[in-house]
Amino acid sequence: MKIIVVDDEPAALATFLPAVTDADFSCKLFRDDIHGALETVRTEKIDAAVLDIRMPKVDGVTLAEQMLAIDPKLKIVLLTAYEQNEEKLRIRLGGSLAGFLYKPYDYARLNALLTSISPAPEINIRTFRSFDLFVNGAAVRFSSSKAKELLALLTDARGSFVGMDEAVGKLWPTKDAERGKRLYRDAVARLKLTLRQNGLENLVCFERARAAIDKKHVSCDLWTLLENGGTFSESYLPQYEWALETDAMLNVKYGSQSKKS
Repeated sequence: MKIIVVDDEPAALATFLPAVTDADFSCKLFRDDIHGALETVRTEKIDAAVLDIRMPKVDGVTLAEQMLAIDPKLKIVLLTAYEQNEEKLRIRLGGSLAGFLYKPYDYARLNALLTSISPAPEINIRTFRSFDLFVNGAAVRFSSSKAKELLALLTDARGSFVGMDEAVGKLWPTKDAERGKRLYRDAVARLKLTLRQNGLENLVCFERARAAIDKKHVSCDLWTLLENGGTFSESYLPQYEWALETDAMLNVKYGSQSKKS
């Protein structure tokens, strides 16, 4: 589980790591570095944030709200040396508030509290040979093939927004514009339902007439190849004709390497 800790007191940060006894916990410490902490939540998959309530730049509760605006699934632990109105803060942060820690640390309570936080599920997308979405190793079942294809199209876009007109042109190329838009809206609704049923509400950002996948929450074989390089000897999304352009690019850029070996 990945945890970030934000505190303006060096002594508190220095004693946090020795207090954490679970080897499965990975901690990043920020000394009153609000920008760095927010950027980490924005760019990395973080499970929990331990935030000091009293800091000179911003209070921990406000910082928690800013983080939750980026990642609503983040769990918050509030850290303080002073008595707090816990009920009021629970109302403010809702179910995202996992608990409170009072300084000096009670090591047993610290570890018990962190252990009680369930890490975010491991989400993987496979695009080579076929398209599938996995949560903790189990394939997600889609009630609609077009909802699944829409997610594949968003995966191919690699985090960029795909507009409704583009999606209609690729998923329903033979339909007239109005019929295509109705089918698109139905696919969006079905995709939202499937994601919600599997606890993946944050995987796709839906806006008016466009959508994009949030790469922060998921790993994908295509993205790994493009970012790290390697060889390509598989077929890319073979069930979708619109994927032929990316398949050709992968063969030109990476396929020759596999043919030489």
